[in-house]
Amino acid sequence: MAHDRASDVASVFHLHSSNVRARTVDLTLDEDRRPFRFRSYPGAPRIVLPGRDHDGLDVPLGALLRRRASNREFSTEATLPAESLGRLLFASYGVHGERVIDGQRIHARPTPSAGSLYPIELYVAVQRVEGVADGLYHYDARAHELELRRAGAVQPQLADMTIGQGMLTRANVVVLMTAVFDRTMWKYKQRGYRYVWLDAGHVGQNLYLVADALGLGVVAVGGFYDAELARLLALPDGEEAVVYLVCTGVRVSAAR
Repeated sequence: MAHDRASDVASVFHLHSSNVRARTVDLTLDEDRRPFRFRSYPGAPRIVLPGRDHDGLDVPLGALLRRRASNREFSTEATLPAESLGRLLFASYGVHGERVIDGQRIHARPTPSAGSLYPIELYVAVQRVEGVADGLYHYDARAHELELRRAGAVQPQLADMTIGQGMLTRANVVVLMTAVFDRTMWKYKQRGYRYVWLDAGHVGQNLYLVADALGLGVVAVGGFYDAELARLLALPDGEEAVVYLVCTGVRVSAAR
């Protein structure tokens, strides 16, 4: 059966979020309704991460791009150094400093983002990482710390919620990207919804390249049961949604 674009919700949205000269682009901003730029969980137990640097990432870009590939064979026994976890998160999406753009102070981060609004948040499912108890955490990119959301390894649950992606049970780390859509749509309205997915792609590529530079296996996952993952992460209802997953860990070949 041919794809019916006329009744496809995604196609309809794509059409109505298109910029056309016949329709004025709304550039008005309501500063009073601007969403918070960062998610945080006050009172949650925290872990200060090491690896707030780029040590060991001096692999030539050309070499990384040539060998970039998804790897699903993670060791079930090897432990990941905490420095590798910290370096992965910091080099991919951490706050590196500040800069001023058009008179506004902006947090400097290693990915582009529409309007420097950074709608993506990172949650991290950890198992067999030195110095970090198995559990589900939120990454505080400003402090370079993990905020505990749920104790105990959740990889088996994630594998079930990603429609049977068994390699998640073996990965040391599963990075769950969520989107706070209003951060971008506050400024760019319906068009901003498109930009959020571009942001997720930028972060995903960074995770791939940094993981590879660290000698880790890495694979992305886009298929999952949205509502179940949202409940597992206890996301604020209607404010935040899971958009992308990236799994990484010690390769079987490296463990041997």
